[in-house]
Amino acid sequence: MRRQVRDTTTDSGGQRKHWLCVAYAFPPVNRSGTHRTLAFVRHLDRLGWDATAITVQPTDEPIDASLLERIPASTTVKRTPCRDLIDTVKQLPFVGRAAERSTAQDAPSPSIAPPGESKRSLRDWASRLLTTPDSKIGWIRSAVSAGLEAVARRRPDVIYSTSPCMSAHLIALILSWRTGVPWVADFRDPWRGNPFRDLRYRTVNWWDAWLERRVLARASHIICNTSTATNELIRRMPLVGGKCTAIPNGYDREQFDRVAPTRIAPVETFVMTHCGQFYGPRSPKRWFRALRRVIEDAPRLARRLQFALIGSEQFDGRPLCELAEEAGVANQVRVLGPMSHADTLSHMAGSDALVLAGSTGAGAHLQVPNKLFEYLAVRRPIIAAVAPHSPVVDILREARAVAHICDPDDDSGLASVIQDAVTGRRAAGDDAWEGVPAFARSRRAAELAAVFEGVSAGRDSVTGRVVRTAESPRGRVERARGDAESVQVTQVFPAESSVDA
Repeated sequence: MRRQVRDTTTDSGGQRKHWLCVAYAFPPVNRSGTHRTLAFVRHLDRLGWDATAITVQPTDEPIDASLLERIPASTTVKRTPCRDLIDTVKQLPFVGRAAERSTAQDAPSPSIAPPGESKRSLRDWASRLLTTPDSKIGWIRSAVSAGLEAVARRRPDVIYSTSPCMSAHLIALILSWRTGVPWVADFRDPWRGNPFRDLRYRTVNWWDAWLERRVLARASHIICNTSTATNELIRRMPLVGGKCTAIPNGYDREQFDRVAPTRIAPVETFVMTHCGQFYGPRSPKRWFRALRRVIEDAPRLARRLQFALIGSEQFDGRPLCELAEEAGVANQVRVLGPMSHADTLSHMAGSDALVLAGSTGAGAHLQVPNKLFEYLAVRRPIIAAVAPHSPVVDILREARAVAHICDPDDDSGLASVIQDAVTGRRAAGDDAWEGVPAFARSRRAAELAAVFEGVSAGRDSVTGRVVRTAESPRGRVERARGDAESVQVTQVFPAESSVDA
């Protein structure tokens, strides 16, 4: 899909600037990350920045065609195929031999394996290597080609990549190195230390760490979407300390001005709604166990309680309705399935409470689900199962939200806060929801624009560090040919220090 782009260039006269956006999750793909990137595209357009988006041709992704209507007319969208790399290379004979050599002392399996186990571990090692840093690395070649074509057509002031998927950063790394355009890498989730990633093998883990370090070292600026993730990244990788900042998620106010509430039950029924999918440690089973406790402890209250699930209808390969049946809560659970973003907002607005399913364990304190900010925007009470040290708790306090909070691993505590929500034991104060406007995405986009301005001007907007350019090998070849526009790659150094950060 390609949209008409205004024929403008950036100069000191205040004409519009241009950014190249590398994003796997982009309309019409209806994933959580889509909305952060789409909001940046929309609000930066109002701030004088035209975008070219490099994204995928959606195949097996959830689709919401209505999201296409929200892309500004100034935006060019280039959709490229994402090949399944495993299917492409699994027939090559050297793959099996390489896997056998590399896993001889690398696989976590016992030295004496059951019959057939060695073969399975080789396949597992090879498949994990070919999906590192993620399963979308088959997108890199076509995306880089499209990006170079886009740069040749209209040179951007800055390249921006957002993850997950992490392959987007590898694409941007190559584009920045090949073209000399400064690059901002946005991490919606941590790369390393992410509790939802299982690398398993030492060689795969080493390769993954090497890729992350190359990305962090070469990016002109690093963005994380929580302050905890930013601090943890700086602690773990000091090299980013001078070029890393937090830009949280948010919500688009104009979307909520026209939301009409939709209810799935009469007003006397208490409807609590979860939006999105359950996966990994974010399990629906603990919620079903808590509902079962409510049924046992307060059967009259449970009869007027409905738990609505919007999004994926499965968890760990099993239908949610089956899991609810096994837990004995089928009468309390309504699996509504995937729906458009607009319909999801309507159901959120028509609910009596909104469910936020967090997790515990390593890395749990680094993530804040994007839906939290939309929950805040509709101003419905929130039932949050999150760790006490989660940044979600700080956000709820800052927003002055009406919230019922408990530890995700405490089934009885979760049952208790559900009962509190139904009975209204957490009444709204006079200052309820007063802090919500601070999370408007227009503010987040202004923060990103400031980063873009500083990076594209040759100085980091946060640290004030000077950007020094160093010619790439391709640039040297072009200069030797007399090309006046030789390609350069940018690196950041302290302005008044001889010590490399």
